[in-house]
Amino acid sequence: MIKVKWENNQIPADIKLPSGWVFFCFKKEDLALWCGFTPNISQRLHNISRKAEQDESFRTASLAAEYIEIEPYSRSVDVLFHYKVFVQEYNPPFQDVTAPWKEYVYLALDAYHFPFVSIQSDTNGDWTYAGPWRSRFFLMDIMDSISRILKLPFCETSYYPCDKLDKGICRGYCEALDEEGEVEDVEELNKLESLLWEAYLHPDNSILEMLTKEKEKYFNELEFEKEDLIASEVENFAKYRDWLKFLYLTKTLSYQTEDFGVENGLLNWCKFKDKIYKFPVEPINYRPNERLAINLNKTDEARLLYEYYIQNYKG
Repeated sequence: MIKVKWENNQIPADIKLPSGWVFFCFKKEDLALWCGFTPNISQRLHNISRKAEQDESFRTASLAAEYIEIEPYSRSVDVLFHYKVFVQEYNPPFQDVTAPWKEYVYLALDAYHFPFVSIQSDTNGDWTYAGPWRSRFFLMDIMDSISRILKLPFCETSYYPCDKLDKGICRGYCEALDEEGEVEDVEELNKLESLLWEAYLHPDNSILEMLTKEKEKYFNELEFEKEDLIASEVENFAKYRDWLKFLYLTKTLSYQTEDFGVENGLLNWCKFKDKIYKFPVEPINYRPNERLAINLNKTDEARLLYEYYIQNYKG
């Protein structure tokens, strides 16, 4: 266990932090204020400092802390065990206020309503949802790339049509709607729906392969500046595909090991410090349009358990 001073939303500049997975807990005297887990504690503390500057409630929680306890682990699942047990036993007062998932977002698709593709903070509407994703900006980059490559909607104005149609960078599917937003051309929007589903919800579409070939072509032709420009898109679409595969599997992922069990993507028991702890997984009634959506507050747990399964049990 490492104890680090926390003052004015930061740690001392000369502190060397551990690498790899850690459990951390912000404390005041002996009172646990909030806790979490991360594979990169330096980046996490940077994000906490940034968030404390932007959000008053978060700043209050951060300023209340006097120090951080950090405990490294060799396995990712061990930090999850520690986290789940700790929250269950101590119920830290600022746990919800400081939750990272509050900034996570969903991709929302609806070929029959403007703006057709959007980023939303919940799944309360009638759109088709996928997610959440941890970064709004990452999703915006994906939407921008798909718009450029396939000329699908990425509407950045509240009105339509916009100048993207005049510039030839959009096919103008909005023209299938009337001024009130009602559908005029059903066939055109049926086609749009198929294209949106293929581009955004099909993990094995050809976009990544196409970009990879284009990147290799620029490399072979010694056009390194163009190769660098497309390299970030290749990386983004690889991450997007990986996350989409996670969303397809996580709700049905169940497996048992010697020291923990997973039910429907979540931890339902574990052995931690020679004691058995149980975490009943309550059934969630997702709607058909939420087939690729999971609850915000379960995302990090589900992703960690998915990654552990892929790395240790799948082929």
